[in-house]
Amino acid sequence: MNEKKLLEAVGEVNDSYVEEAAGYQKSRKAPLWLRWGAVAACLCVAAVSGAVLLHGDEGLTPDPAPVEVTNPIITVETVEEMEEYLDFPVPVLDKETAAFSVLVVQGYPVLGQVEYADGSLFRVQYGSEDVSGIYGGETVGTREMSGVQVECRTFEGSPYAVWTDEGFSFSYTGDVSEVETLIGLFRQAAKG
Repeated sequence: MNEKKLLEAVGEVNDSYVEEAAGYQKSRKAPLWLRWGAVAACLCVAAVSGAVLLHGDEGLTPDPAPVEVTNPIITVETVEEMEEYLDFPVPVLDKETAAFSVLVVQGYPVLGQVEYADGSLFRVQYGSEDVSGIYGGETVGTREMSGVQVECRTFEGSPYAVWTDEGFSFSYTGDVSEVETLIGLFRQAAKG
């Protein structure tokens, strides 16, 4: 819109006001505090960038020293040594053993494990949870053995059993017919 059309649209405007407005120049200078603030911000960015470039990534380099974590599994030589750690009896079948282990959780020994030379595995722990360590197994059935309900399961073709008795949880991976012997051995050891 040009000046003539503007005047017609607005109406009669005093010429003195138009001349005064045309001669008026708005100050283009920013306030002093704003200029010095911008300079200070630029200097801060330059100082931080310089420090990062000079020191590189020293703080980001990992320490090559190994991290030491305590082993939660204690390997013991005998079942008696395992029972000392656990403070409860651990029945052992009359067949060749390969290893005895104790699982430590939060500083306390909680689970005993007996590995046999034939590949079978027995676990015992105070409580009622499944201690088999096998997840995804399929329940085949439940049998009563020596008055205890034993849940027979299979995982990838390998049979195993889980049961609870007298406040303890048990699992046995291997020939499920040996579970009744384990129940008898545990009850005998718990009484005596």
